[in-house]
Amino acid sequence: MPQYVPITGYEQLEDALKVHAKNNCLIYMYFFGEKDSKGRSWCPDCVAVEDAVETAFREYSHPNSLIYTVDVGNRAAWKDKSPANKFRLSPYNLTVIPALLRWNNSERLDGDQLLRPDMLKLFFEEAKSQSSTDKTIPCK
Repeated sequence: MPQYVPITGYEQLEDALKVHAKNNCLIYMYFFGEKDSKGRSWCPDCVAVEDAVETAFREYSHPNSLIYTVDVGNRAAWKDKSPANKFRLSPYNLTVIPALLRWNNSERLDGDQLLRPDMLKLFFEEAKSQSSTDKTIPCK
């Protein structure tokens, strides 16, 4: 079963990768806007895709994977297009949230692509098929 790793902010993400980013460790990263005390994000697109993404994680993610759920901050922090918002820079290159990435791979789904069950399934199936040939190891 995959392990969820809640992450808040860029520095926490970088620290987690230092610990978990082994050569064959499969890491999915789901980026979303900060949630309030009731668990609701300020980002309406993030709210719209949340159920579909959670279902896809349960049904399709690799059993040995890590799932980073990455809070990119409040609306003002996300809307900052300066280099201070490091999520917008390499290696993540986020232009919209929500976004789903596979670490060390070009596979990603952005924005309303996450509303499409067929695209979510394909995203995870591609990772599983590659991991069967590249000998993905447990990330824990």
